Amino acid sequence: MLRIIGLFLSVSLVLLIASCGNRAEQQVGKPPTEKVAKTPAYVTMPESTAIAIIFVDSVDTDIDQTGREFRAKLLRPIVVNGHTLFDENAAVKGVLNKVVESGRLKTPAELIYSLTAIQDIGGSWVNINTYEIRQIKGSHTNREVAMIGGGAIVGGIIGKIVDKKGSTEIGAAAGAAAGTATAAASGKKDIVHSAGTGAVFYLKQSKQIAVK
Repeated sequence: MLRIIGLFLSVSLVLLIASCGNRAEQQVGKPPTEKVAKTPAYVTMPESTAIAIIFVDSVDTDIDQTGREFRAKLLRPIVVNGHTLFDENAAVKGVLNKVVESGRLKTPAELIYSLTAIQDIGGSWVNINTYEIRQIKGSHTNREVAMIGGGAIVGGIIGKIVDKKGSTEIGAAAGAAAGTATAAASGKKDIVHSAGTGAVFYLKQSKQIAVK
């Protein structure tokens, strides 16, 4: 009986050793599988790319202070070389670089603002650097001056432009006709952009955007 048991154990041990050897040979003969990390592709959003936005937060030189951040959303998607970098209605952040309240009959209202970030398709915030829009409201007349990237646009800067097809686009500076508020009794002429009005900014430096 003991001989039978010993013989059985010996045969089992031999089979186990042979099985392990076959597995080792199979592993040696088959190259290991390596996981290759996907390298993200990048598309360059060029300098001077137009970024049309709609204000989500209202802006008012009579209320707001320099440094305040405001929320907005894209009026239309940003597409470069067939790649949609940012969707329509993507969330946008901006900052009021300078706010000067109208000083009634002395100091004209002044507003300088720019965009700082856009939320991409994956939900991540992408920092951007745009030219500032600078608006100065005259204190005694309805004359208003806007400057974008050093270029001045005088008068008629607020409003919408209708193209040949009849569709509307936000004009080169900002806002809607109601964007400038005037308190006739006090002589104050502040600058106001209500939620829902728009502006077009221009990228100051090219930016590489990861596409998926």
